[in-house]
Amino acid sequence: MRSAYPAVFLCALACATAPSSSAHLSNAGSPARTFASSSSNGLTRGVLLTGTHATEYFGGESLYDVLRLRAPLYLKPRPALGIEKGINNDPLAVYVDGTFAGTWEVLQLLPAYTVYSVDRLSATEAALRFGSHKNSSGAVVVTMARR
Repeated sequence: MRSAYPAVFLCALACATAPSSSAHLSNAGSPARTFASSSSNGLTRGVLLTGTHATEYFGGESLYDVLRLRAPLYLKPRPALGIEKGINNDPLAVYVDGTFAGTWEVLQLLPAYTVYSVDRLSATEAALRFGSHKNSSGAVVVTMARR
């Protein structure tokens, strides 16, 4: 029992000294969206989920800007292992709420404050989930926030 005390102390110390940010977890386990209000546009900052991580965005940013600046690996094509590099000409597929929306250009049209989460699927995962058509470079699955 005596060896458990340092672990409890370190855990309590880590919880007490953790930086407070806008990515606090709510009671349900999902990140609570906290927005700082501004006099001009109302929303200046918020949080969306990229995979299992909370990613902060600022007012006026599109989803493409958030991913390009803070999660660039989401925009990089991930072909299946059996596909040769010269054959892979398909752009990254984007699915919004489970429906095919187009290629990565669609991400420029989505304001970041309307998005709840973004997940990145490899080519194999995308083919299993949505079919092999248009998914040889992988897919980005966007879940919109319910308002």
